[in-house]
Amino acid sequence: MAERASRRSREQTKKLVLDAAVDLVRIEGLGAEPTTVSYQKVFDHLEETMGVRVTRASVHERIWVSQEDFQFEVLELLSSTDSGMQQTYTSAIDVFEETADLHPIDRMREMTRVAADVNLAVAQGDPRFFSWVGMTMSLAADAGLSSERAEQLRVATSTSYGDFEAAGVELLRGLAQILGLRPRVDLFAHADTGFSLIANLGIALSEGSTLRTRFDPTELPTQELSTGASGEPQEWSAFAAGYWALLNSFLEVDPLAHPDLVEGD
Repeated sequence: MAERASRRSREQTKKLVLDAAVDLVRIEGLGAEPTTVSYQKVFDHLEETMGVRVTRASVHERIWVSQEDFQFEVLELLSSTDSGMQQTYTSAIDVFEETADLHPIDRMREMTRVAADVNLAVAQGDPRFFSWVGMTMSLAADAGLSSERAEQLRVATSTSYGDFEAAGVELLRGLAQILGLRPRVDLFAHADTGFSLIANLGIALSEGSTLRTRFDPTELPTQELSTGASGEPQEWSAFAAGYWALLNSFLEVDPLAHPDLVEGD
């Protein structure tokens, strides 16, 4: 029997409806768009999956001014997903402690091989991760979108990417510091520019890898590369190999941290 609405507070109802909307986006996947989370579709989904009955009257002009306001709140919720940077950093530190005898560049390579996939696993495991892209594109293509709504859409998208970039830069700066590495001075006038470029390219790699594996988990098979300490083969994911290529191209040993490694250069 459906749960009576009178037993729920306003905040409880809001959470139920938002959670159901996110679940619908998860089911729809990359094809999610604003119509995926219309009031009625979300209410029907709640009743079918949880036996919870919600009516338009219980949310319209009580929680959201309009269905459009509700859809924009869903978009903002979707775009605030965990980036997985903290899990990545923790995994990288574990590898760092196990590779004390290696050259800094070799330590970076092994950290990337292991830790990059932790971040990708977060992206693949969270149904919200990049699902908001489909909704954003659909809204952006709406010719009837008001200038106010278009600005809200721009801000939500910019904020999400900005948060990803900031987390990525912080992760890179921290790992570079403990490894004694820096952005290449022959390429970047300022270190922050290098970290920002690597972070943005890393986001693009993560997006592409996530999208491809959402369609088919075997789309990006692992590859053996001869990167072991003695040249033995190691298993690499395509994402980790791509991220290692970025780091290997744009980072170098910091002579202040490792003067013994750059003497005579």
